[in-house]
Amino acid sequence: MEKKYLYVLIRSMQIQSISLGYTLSPAKFMLAPKGLNQSINKRDYNSTDVYTPEYKDISFGQKLNYVDFIKTLHKVYKNKSLKNIVLSAISEQKNYVGSGFSADVYSIPGVDKYLIRLERKHFSPGSFSKYPIISEPQNELAPNFGQYIATNNHGFFITKKVFGESHSLPNWSEKIKGIENDSSALTHKEAEYILKKITELSEFPQKSFDELSLKIQKLNKHTDCEIDIMNPNNLILNNQLQEINIIDLWYHHSDNGSTAPFNGTDSMINLMLDPLTHNQVYEKLGNNGKEKLINASKKIIQKVFIAAQKTGLTRTKNNATIIYKDFDKNANLTFAVPAYDEFLKLYHDLL
Repeated sequence: MEKKYLYVLIRSMQIQSISLGYTLSPAKFMLAPKGLNQSINKRDYNSTDVYTPEYKDISFGQKLNYVDFIKTLHKVYKNKSLKNIVLSAISEQKNYVGSGFSADVYSIPGVDKYLIRLERKHFSPGSFSKYPIISEPQNELAPNFGQYIATNNHGFFITKKVFGESHSLPNWSEKIKGIENDSSALTHKEAEYILKKITELSEFPQKSFDELSLKIQKLNKHTDCEIDIMNPNNLILNNQLQEINIIDLWYHHSDNGSTAPFNGTDSMINLMLDPLTHNQVYEKLGNNGKEKLINASKKIIQKVFIAAQKTGLTRTKNNATIIYKDFDKNANLTFAVPAYDEFLKLYHDLL
């Protein structure tokens, strides 16, 4: 397994209508980041062997791990095999949760704390039982961004869930592809939907932004993971508790040293306001809608700045441009960088 594997999937506690984030290569997600894994000898798992891990796999007080997952399955499904449970779950449309550029996510009926994630280019139902499922250790000091708790290293993951709703269109990744080839521009209805999401977030209290900023600081301190800022559905909002959470991490720029320069103020802003669709949203709205979008967006930016000042997060605008360039290159797109430039111009007085 080479060290450049990029992806750590992040899903925690309960998601509605999510879309998964972009990954550079479906193959590059197997290794957990330095600081996330502890030094252990992992064991292969088969359907008749449940073991106690040789590490303390508690993430933020949540005892969510592979052993707990297997115990939950046994309670719900008795002696039914993991293979049959998984294949049955992914065959039912009602269990489909969402998709991104490279992966699909499914729920498991009766299992509330975990999700199935399948990398489309790597997972094969026919060969699913050939590869052992390996437990993934959890670092109790790292933020709970929904880390995967087990994988077979062939496109299959068991991940934690996150409470809340995703922040943008359910079909965001497909919409981005349509925007690129001019086959599917944003509709007025979709623009209104995104405006509603942004307006709701702008009304979250300052404390919500402060807490997310603290989580990002802990992420920088205890892991070498980078926030995937491309997909706004990587932001999960719990409107009831007014909590802001992030899912989907990657390693993209780990070779350059600390990921902290890529996890900062602009990372929060870009996830919350999505530069890739923001200008199209603006153009599709009427004058009243345009004013609402600008006012809500400025309120979010200002709250992020206040949170960043409290917690010591730095500006990451230039490094965000690097990420958008990589996105264009690796997803065969051309509009991400220009869209980000236009976004910066729209809020030049703040950004």
